[in-house]
Amino acid sequence: MRKSNLKLQAPLVVLPQLEAAPSGTTVAMAALRQVAREVHRLVPTVAGGNNMPLIEAAYAVGLQPVHPRSETGAGFMANGIAWESNRPTLCLVITSVGVFGLMQALYAAYVNRRPVVLISGEVSGIGRGSVQAGEGWDGPSVTQATRPLTAWSVAAISAELAVVSIRRAVQIAGERRLPVHVNIPLNVQKAGAP
Repeated sequence: MRKSNLKLQAPLVVLPQLEAAPSGTTVAMAALRQVAREVHRLVPTVAGGNNMPLIEAAYAVGLQPVHPRSETGAGFMANGIAWESNRPTLCLVITSVGVFGLMQALYAAYVNRRPVVLISGEVSGIGRGSVQAGEGWDGPSVTQATRPLTAWSVAAISAELAVVSIRRAVQIAGERRLPVHVNIPLNVQKAGAP
């Protein structure tokens, strides 16, 4: 039996210069537009207030969100789609309870080497006491919690970082055949694209 040489840290990826987004384009729209042709068109999604700009952007760029009843279902749907299509597959949920609800599916994607791209919508202001804050306020950080089960997990807290992070996440998932996670605050999703 061969030992795995799997390294948990993703290598530095040099990204091409971003094209300027059309005037009036949101970060969510710009981020998904740049990867729409590289990911599977079906996007398992559990809608919530913190990820609506991402879901609206998915529809706008020609992706097809599908709506299971739970985050666990969304995670396993993304896992299955990635397995069958052999393409990176987006999965959109809210942070905190949403991300923790699909940890079992994320584990399955990790051990089976499925390119699931988990994108979670975070509350706009960390530290304001929301029960859905996922970056360590009133609970554990979702990016820290997902790191052992992903090739890369990041909190994209600025417009430029969010756009670059989605691009990098899809690239890493496709190349390494492992799940990745990007957590994006609502105010960043709604912001004007860089």
